Amino acid sequence: MDGNNQSNSETTLLFAQVNRGDPEMKIDSEQRLRHHNFPGAEGSLFLGDVANSLLRCFGPHEPPKVISVPGFDQQQWIIEFSDSELSVRIESKSYWGFGLFASCFMNSIQLTGPLNRRARLIFDLSSALGRNPWEAKWSGRFSKKSGVNPIELKKEWDELITKGHADLMLSIDSGREMANALESELPSLIETAPDDWDIDSAKGKITEARMECDIATDALHDRSAKGVERALSRAEACIIEADPRTEVSAQYKGGDVIEEMAAIEADDIDLTDTILEIEQISDEYYSKEEDIPFVDLANEEE
Repeated sequence: MDGNNQSNSETTLLFAQVNRGDPEMKIDSEQRLRHHNFPGAEGSLFLGDVANSLLRCFGPHEPPKVISVPGFDQQQWIIEFSDSELSVRIESKSYWGFGLFASCFMNSIQLTGPLNRRARLIFDLSSALGRNPWEAKWSGRFSKKSGVNPIELKKEWDELITKGHADLMLSIDSGREMANALESELPSLIETAPDDWDIDSAKGKITEARMECDIATDALHDRSAKGVERALSRAEACIIEADPRTEVSAQYKGGDVIEEMAAIEADDIDLTDTILEIEQISDEYYSKEEDIPFVDLANEEE
């Protein structure tokens, strides 16, 4: 995949420096990448730290397809994987030192799909690696092999990382706006709110939601997208509980009913009037023996 590095509306091509060769992965009979202890898989390859982190950041997907199986060099391969929106193609190849060390390798990463998905994946990847993946061990050889100069390569990475960061910040701002909007509506919701709803408790939940948004901001500063998502999820739950229009069962009457039902032991339930005892079943429901046809198959030859 040598050539000029470029991004367009659907596809991005990046190049990354590999630092470590592990983990070793197996290849099954269908050319699918499997864990090293997968039964029956014979072929193997060394995935490297970049591809391994990318797979972990990608989310749920089918086992990657090995497009080019490694030969003598187990760190030279091509794999592909995808979900319903985004597809990824990674090629591992040596760019100096005859591939004698893990750091002799580079990964070309082709992403095809919506820009926000590409940006989020690259943001997560750079965070997981804890380093700048575009910084090569041997810059001149890296540029020659990739066909991209270091300045342009850094720009490509930075653009996606910045976009991923901005999208997460937008989600945090949206959470704060939802909390503020609900707080301003609370006085007008009192008349139609359930009897057990309390405006002071609702305000407390909104305060909790804002605190979770602050936690999400801190997580974003630490480049932890998962931390951002967890905090925003908690903030959303607080907003739902505060809003009387959602009628969350845990806060209002429904919650009391559910708790009472959960506290009832099975032995405490009287089903006498519910279960129809056998003596109460009418004779007309019983099949008479003469009504059942009998077929003797003992002498049948077919």
